[in-house]
Amino acid sequence: MRGKILGTLGVGIMVFLFAGIVPVMAMKPRNWGAVTSTRQPYGGSFSVSARFSDWKQYLTIYFRGMGSTNGATYELIYSGNNTDQGVYGDVKASEGTASRALFLGTCSFGVCTPYKNVGNMHLTITYKTKDGGSVVKKYKVKY
Repeated sequence: MRGKILGTLGVGIMVFLFAGIVPVMAMKPRNWGAVTSTRQPYGGSFSVSARFSDWKQYLTIYFRGMGSTNGATYELIYSGNNTDQGVYGDVKASEGTASRALFLGTCSFGVCTPYKNVGNMHLTITYKTKDGGSVVKKYKVKY
């Protein structure tokens, strides 16, 4: 009899505990892709600039004059959370003027977390000239 009471009591406690569990909802998912991609009506000369967001969670790279190139690639190497991190990508010549917002953190299941202790940032831009050559520009980015 005592075993039956303890068994029933145990099941009752389990139902009570699991019935009170409320699922936790994550923050709204964010889109970390390209910020803008617009066409430039004229060729112009190629130039690159970069700027941090207000909270330094993003580094946005601006590409101008892509029409005067055969495309470009970018690579950002940095340390974050005491580990080496990296981001790379490309920009097509047909994009004209474009920008890429690089999130300095990690995302999983729609939830993104910025890295702590970000530093030692190196940005490499490589663009292909119309005559088939390649130009590599390396920058040290101050965080």
